[in-house]
Amino acid sequence: MKTVESSLPHRPPFLMVKSIIRYIGGDVPILNAERPICRSEPVFSGVEPPFYWPSVYVIEGLGQCCSLLSYIWTCERRREADALGTENISDLLTNTDGADDNYYTLERLLEIFGDSTMNAASKIGMLASVDVEVVGRVRAGELLEYKVEQTHVLENLSRFAVQASVEAQVVTQGTIVGAKLENPL
Repeated sequence: MKTVESSLPHRPPFLMVKSIIRYIGGDVPILNAERPICRSEPVFSGVEPPFYWPSVYVIEGLGQCCSLLSYIWTCERRREADALGTENISDLLTNTDGADDNYYTLERLLEIFGDSTMNAASKIGMLASVDVEVVGRVRAGELLEYKVEQTHVLENLSRFAVQASVEAQVVTQGTIVGAKLENPL
């Protein structure tokens, strides 16, 4: 969760991504992430069973994954431009959430990515377009899996193919377009 929390302004209960599972870089980068849906979530307070995770939360989680992917991909591109290489980025991202000493701290991320790339506070991401179809439901006790693929980039706009699933069954799919605003204030 440390990588996720250091890269997004969201905090529980509105942080919809628990961990990054896999990152594949390159011209069409892909990010896989997940979030377990617990019965103790505040949204279920006072609700009678069955406990369904709100679809808008699934869509928000997909949006947060798009933001994470864009951010990580930008960091990777900056490392390449600075001739720092991209080795271990996937390992770095998937090993930051461990419960023991095998995770990287924010200080280690700053060392690897550099101070300027980790300054998430200087950037604001916005959804420019959301075109998704909700085709299933997520229940408490299930593991929500996200997959986002950055298919196009045009200046500060990025287009993503998105999919959320539970046990390999798609619950939401479609496209999201995000816009990045640098130093908006």
